[in-house]
Amino acid sequence: MASGGLRARSRAALASGPTLAAFREPGYPALWLSGAAGAFGMSVGLVAIGWLALEVSDSALAVGATFAARFVPSLVLGIPLGGLVDRFDRRRTMVVVYFVAALPVVGAAGLAAGGQLGLAALIALSLVLGVLDTIRGTASQSYAFDLTGPEGATNAIALGHLGGFLLGFVGSISGGLALENYGAGAAFLLVAAASVAAAVILVLGGRQARRARDEPREAPSFRRSVTLIGRNRLVALIALVVIVGEVLGFSSLTVYPTFARDVLHSDATGLGALAAARNVGAIVGLLLLARLGLGGRGGRLLLSAAFGLGIALLGFALSSSFALSLVLLLAVGAAAAALDTLGQSLIQRSVDDNERGSAMGVWYFAIGFGPIGHLTLGAAAAAVGAPVALAISGGLLALIAAALSGVRALRRLA
Repeated sequence: MASGGLRARSRAALASGPTLAAFREPGYPALWLSGAAGAFGMSVGLVAIGWLALEVSDSALAVGATFAARFVPSLVLGIPLGGLVDRFDRRRTMVVVYFVAALPVVGAAGLAAGGQLGLAALIALSLVLGVLDTIRGTASQSYAFDLTGPEGATNAIALGHLGGFLLGFVGSISGGLALENYGAGAAFLLVAAASVAAAVILVLGGRQARRARDEPREAPSFRRSVTLIGRNRLVALIALVVIVGEVLGFSSLTVYPTFARDVLHSDATGLGALAAARNVGAIVGLLLLARLGLGGRGGRLLLSAAFGLGIALLGFALSSSFALSLVLLLAVGAAAAALDTLGQSLIQRSVDDNERGSAMGVWYFAIGFGPIGHLTLGAAAAAVGAPVALAISGGLLALIAAALSGVRALRRLA
């Protein structure tokens, strides 16, 4: 399990003030700023890719395929890449990934400027970014645990997501405005600039976690990473909740462009506002989670977040008012952010220190099932309409979360 030094430092941080405790840890402020800059760029990119996919195809299914492509690498490579992250320095890994991520986005900007950015190119871009997302995310959440230890991990991960949603709010609005006023090329250059900034912040202000020097780093092992799911029942159960939430809840990203244009009768700026509302809700939810912590009820909170996400999506699907939709997306954002944060924290708390990268690899493997949800929801939206499709998806998520509350091992997760 975690070393005594890590435990002592996390206890001291929590004692100094629960909400912002992680900022007391050396290296964490740079990690937070870097993650926030990266989230800004990701939000701009998601708005740009989603809107452009809809424009070039006029198909909710095509939008679903584009977003699904970003999650395929998590499903195929999440587990082995998690084992890889356990071997290499996590901060340096993030620096390299952020620099590399700027390259395909600059290429997309060039294609957009030349009028050659079609659906195939958008899907290819999503695939490449998905690989880089998997490596960066696994390294980032494991590094946050390195810095704060098991008792401070939920606070650190929640604050990290908070920074992401704060800048994501700005990024969503900026992405819509950049598309509307300057075109796709400018939006993608903004993504690239944010990725480079994230890398530079880690280079200038980062500090490696003070791990116990006598703790060996195991060589990456696909076999050992895969068997973690079978060896550790808690990891398997947490992964199941994540898969259900991803397929039935987070897949809603596919139909937001359709809702913005065809249900709420808005434009790219309106789509940015819908994304911003989710980010505001996430900010509120993460502040509460960072303040309150797990309190010995991690499993119940995880299941409550999944249930709340389903109910909020059901309400959004039934709304035809732009203002009401914004309010409902506040709840969607809060529940989704809590589900992500709790899943990442609990899955790492359920394993030994030398398997935390592998545990996060399992988490990314779980979210890799997202393409099933994106494609299914996109096809359903094309067949029966986005409101009906999303209502069914949200209702199923709430029902399954309620059923899983009967699993004692999940309820008792601390």
